[in-house]
Amino acid sequence: MLSRFMRGFCAVSGLPVLLVWASSSLLGCKKTPEPTGTGVQLAPSVKAVESAPAPAASTAPPVEITWLDPPGLKRVAPKSAMRKASYEVPHVATDTEDGDLAVFYFGPGQGGSIDANVDRWVKQFTGVAPGDVKRADREANGLHQHTVEITNGTFDAGSMSMAAATPKKDYALQGAIVEAPSGAYFFKMTGPAKTIAAARTAFLQLLDSVRVGG
Repeated sequence: MLSRFMRGFCAVSGLPVLLVWASSSLLGCKKTPEPTGTGVQLAPSVKAVESAPAPAASTAPPVEITWLDPPGLKRVAPKSAMRKASYEVPHVATDTEDGDLAVFYFGPGQGGSIDANVDRWVKQFTGVAPGDVKRADREANGLHQHTVEITNGTFDAGSMSMAAATPKKDYALQGAIVEAPSGAYFFKMTGPAKTIAAARTAFLQLLDSVRVGG
């Protein structure tokens, strides 16, 4: 009876805290026991997750372009270290000099802009009206190409070409700048006007064959 009475007494609100504590201790008021500290397992420490190292940047050089030698043009040893390749353009019967096709490559991001190079080529000719300079954009094998054509004028490359150390009348130019992942390639064919006109088809066939890698 006393035990039941004290449990009810403990449940009565408003009693002093001390009395409630004493009653629960002496007469059996239930209370969740405090942990003793023995046998208590602590949560395992969380290890920092290490980030996977970033993949190293590729140091392999970009793959250069290749092309097929155009029909009727003869590949010869480059005339300077700046040339990637050189071709002799055989002259037609009415001309006395052969033409020259040079391919230049200076490396990724080198060689100047498209417009700067076209402007430089045009300035090597005199007696050519701005409207006589033909420019066009084309594409072959996924590569953008920018072409320029001058059908007749006086050519003077100055120090750029020992073969044209003096001005050459009735000369022509077929040029192209090919944008490739490894950088711009510059194809420049100059020579007597009739000879260059006869080689125009072979020049375009060369451009059509340009591709990345083999």
